[in-house]
Amino acid sequence: MKKIMMIAAMMLLSVGAFAQARFSLGANAGMAFYGDDYNPFGIGAKLQYGAEAGLRSELAYNYWFAKEEAGVKAGVMDIDVNLQYLIPVSDGLNVYPIVGTNLAITHGDGDSDTLFGFQGGFGIEYYLSNNVKVNLDAKYQYNKKSVDVNIEGFKFSQDLKFDGPVIQAGISYVF
Repeated sequence: MKKIMMIAAMMLLSVGAFAQARFSLGANAGMAFYGDDYNPFGIGAKLQYGAEAGLRSELAYNYWFAKEEAGVKAGVMDIDVNLQYLIPVSDGLNVYPIVGTNLAITHGDGDSDTLFGFQGGFGIEYYLSNNVKVNLDAKYQYNKKSVDVNIEGFKFSQDLKFDGPVIQAGISYVF
């Protein structure tokens, strides 16, 4: 009987914890400083799930527009999976560190490549109302991969790099 009561109490506590959790859905716009080969402007969408305890997970998709150079377009899309820890500063204002992984996918006229990397940084968010918040994130992404290139019989190895600072501003609706 004690075991049943203990299991029932744990289930009630977990339901209460889930009830305090919050989802948010938002949009971002920003700049990625990957280098001169890529257009630094991009847009994205994000889904966040956070508990009242302060830990929040984030899934984000970003599309960095293609840049045309020497007749070839090249751009990057990325998928981010991040963890953030919210630190309340004042009513409606939070700061948070960001750590996560990043999957970068090239797009454009050339071959498509996929790179796996890491990122870290910090952000700040402000609630305009109970259901609307704005944010500003600054992070550093590290993605690097060596690829073999064959141009007219001449073979060489080239590093693909999509690493550098990323700054994004966003708005989200909180459920």
